[in-house]
Amino acid sequence: MTFRNQLTLTFTGLTTVILLVMCVIIYLVAEQFTRRQYFQRLMDRGMVAAQMYLEQDEFSAQRIQRTRRKFFQSLSDEKFAIYDQNRKLHAASDSIGIVISDKVFQQVKKEGFSEFWQGNQQGVGLWYEDNEGDFYVLVLASDITGTSKLHNLRDILIISVLLGCLVMVLAGHFFARKVLQPIVAIVQEVNKIRASHLHLRVQERPTRDEIGELIHTFNQMLERLETSFYMQKSFIANASHELRNPLTAIRGELEVTLLKDRGAAEYKESLETLQKETERLEKLTSDLILLAQTGFDEQVVRQEQVRLDEVLLEVKADLNHQQPQNQIHLNLSALPDNPDQVTVPGNPNLLQIALKNVLENASKFSDHQEVRVLLSWQEHQVTVQVQDQGIGIPETEIGRVLEPFYRAQNARSRTGTGIGLAMTEKIMRLHGGSIQIESSMQKGTTVTLLFPSVQQ
Repeated sequence: MTFRNQLTLTFTGLTTVILLVMCVIIYLVAEQFTRRQYFQRLMDRGMVAAQMYLEQDEFSAQRIQRTRRKFFQSLSDEKFAIYDQNRKLHAASDSIGIVISDKVFQQVKKEGFSEFWQGNQQGVGLWYEDNEGDFYVLVLASDITGTSKLHNLRDILIISVLLGCLVMVLAGHFFARKVLQPIVAIVQEVNKIRASHLHLRVQERPTRDEIGELIHTFNQMLERLETSFYMQKSFIANASHELRNPLTAIRGELEVTLLKDRGAAEYKESLETLQKETERLEKLTSDLILLAQTGFDEQVVRQEQVRLDEVLLEVKADLNHQQPQNQIHLNLSALPDNPDQVTVPGNPNLLQIALKNVLENASKFSDHQEVRVLLSWQEHQVTVQVQDQGIGIPETEIGRVLEPFYRAQNARSRTGTGIGLAMTEKIMRLHGGSIQIESSMQKGTTVTLLFPSVQQ
């Protein structure tokens, strides 16, 4: 069953139930009013009968005449009976009187009146006090007119419910079609979008209703997908290029070496070249593995309390060993007194990789000029600012240097794989932090890492 039909049936079912309940309430109220009105008429008839038979000696001739006229305006199938307090028949419409239960007599005597049913007839009983004694006055009659009106009302309500159901089915179908029309339009537009046409978007509505929110969210998802597809293509292209370079170099070196016999020195030089390219390939493979690992969920990566000043000192010591000529200077003068303020929740190994990537890049692209590293704490954030005096990054390419394997035009002559900053950005995101890059051509680049502090 289609959603449109489900919506139509739901709409029809709900409105039919509401209509049916309303019709039942209308009928019950009308029935109650009709029966109550007829009981009141029976009470009036009982008073007229009592006055007719018990008050003639006290009324004037004119009043007796008026009472007789009222008395002879009887109801349908009307019967009356008057009993004394000993339940002996005093007067009646026939010789039998009215046969009722003792319960009715007791209720009349106790409460002064009683309303009851006898078969299809309505009846009332009155306790009438007269100068000749106290009497039971009973009246029975059939409300043929009222019952007929109730039957007509019932038929009208049944027909109304049936016609209402038909109208609700048609209205529900129209309503469902109207409501689902935007969704149908969305489906038609979405069906046009393929992997090769991810630039297409669903036309957004001017109103910000639920459908508009759905379209906006879907377009945002398409934008993310388009970006992911683009980055994936770029990643594959750049990775293939970076992997091909050392392999091509290795193959070329082997082919040249095998062209003729060579001396020991030449073979040694060739092997050293192969070793260098193999190490480059190994480094690239290791970086790819690390890049994949930094995409883990934060719940998978083991985290602990890490002091960033200690991590920076470890990274600096490591770089001093690998690059003794580096000019990296740590500035820890802005450290707060409370060590918790420079403590962050995270994985120490991943944090060390992130910081080392940034410091290595700063040193490499500034040709070993001074690199200033400032560690500070402000507004519940730990900040690591790395400022170099290197070649800078073109303004049009700053937004792309965080993509895996992407390298700015002016940096492609330098050694490297283009993975470091992408890895750092993933590690920062994994730790709830962020990375900011500012750069000026031939003046240098400033990379700022922002970490959430344990001390809030």
